[in-house]
Amino acid sequence: MKHIKYPMMKDGLKQLAKEIREWKGNRKQDKRAILKMEQWEVQDKINWRKDEFRHTHIAYCMLRGRIYEQIEKNCRVLPNFNRIEKLMTDNEQKTICANS
Repeated sequence: MKHIKYPMMKDGLKQLAKEIREWKGNRKQDKRAILKMEQWEVQDKINWRKDEFRHTHIAYCMLRGRIYEQIEKNCRVLPNFNRIEKLMTDNEQKTICANS
């Protein structure tokens, strides 16, 4: 039997990564004209998703047994550890069994 740990978090990370890729494609002038958005608005949406991805990824890895130093070896800005703790407590004990 294969155990999938924290499937909701993993699906959320995949969705955020997909959204980041899509929004990065909207930074060009012609795509922004279609969306009727300024450059800073598009970049703001990218930055918000990147920040959400970072904190969720750190919480996911820590729930799986990693320590912070193993996850991010070099960083300029420390993450919000209160936010990470909240994500970890919200997603604890959510493991499902999948037959392979």
